[in-house]
Amino acid sequence: MMRPCPKTIDKPLLILGLEGEDIAILMLVFGIPAILISPAVPLGLILVAWPALVHFKRGKPEGYVLHALYRIGLPLKGLLPPGDALMYSSYMSRSEHE
Repeated sequence: MMRPCPKTIDKPLLILGLEGEDIAILMLVFGIPAILISPAVPLGLILVAWPALVHFKRGKPEGYVLHALYRIGLPLKGLLPPGDALMYSSYMSRSEHE
């Protein structure tokens, strides 16, 4: 007898519509000002930013926010520096390109 397999096996874990890394980004962006300044304003802003980010991510793949931040120039540990700053070639060294 074969048992049915759940169809949500590859579905990411979402907390109120966001992945863990998205929640970490929100906590960094709004948590640091809450600690340094006052918790009232960042708390109000996070209540607006959370649904906006859920709407922005709708229909996008996992990790879309981190990839979008990398594309606009945020350096992420373990990845090449973003942008066109580096040029690699199998034939010429970097000094020959300049």
